[in-house]
Amino acid sequence: MRWIVIAAALVGQQAGRAREVVYDESRAVEVRPAVSTAERHVTCVVTFPEESIETLVAAWNEADLSIERKRDHLFIKLFRAVEGDIHVLGASGMLYRLYVKPGDDTQVRIVRPQAAAKRAPAALELVRAMRLAQPPETVAVRKGAGDLVFRDGATEARVRWVYESTHHVGHVVELANTGERAVHVDPRRFAGRDLVLAGVRESVVGPKSSTLLYFVFWR
Repeated sequence: MRWIVIAAALVGQQAGRAREVVYDESRAVEVRPAVSTAERHVTCVVTFPEESIETLVAAWNEADLSIERKRDHLFIKLFRAVEGDIHVLGASGMLYRLYVKPGDDTQVRIVRPQAAAKRAPAALELVRAMRLAQPPETVAVRKGAGDLVFRDGATEARVRWVYESTHHVGHVVELANTGERAVHVDPRRFAGRDLVLAGVRESVVGPKSSTLLYFVFWR
């Protein structure tokens, strides 16, 4: 199911984005969900570096905001263009202050500083290994099944290679443009469940051409 949101982003239809935020207790974590309408319901998922959420305090009008929690996830839906605070107490006793305002977030992953320092380089190294096709000994590589994961008109995407490390899974995806017009690919618009990093070899895919996309997910 992780490919549903990714797929829409391939041709620029997905307006949301996923972000990773290093927690700093001296400032609030900004969460910027899109405003939902009667025709378009948008939920922003906030993930905490906790086993679970113990308590949350939010002095919001129910007509402005909907909040649901499940284990270490908080699901926020904004109904009006308003701003305000949410205080979240994690199972470890850590207090998180969120500042919610309208934007385009679909997922915000909060990480502690030491976790970011350890994991970010590993994800970057995996993207580099996929681009160069030179995996280290600690990474297992297998050929993708080539199954179609997305198609929209003349644009289609298939997984060609899968890279697996201790904490991440990388996918090398071939994006083919069989049409007569160029397709623009903006990796900043990619969003998806457990997505850590996304990259693209060429940002413009010409007619009858293809490029490679690189996705790194949490395991």
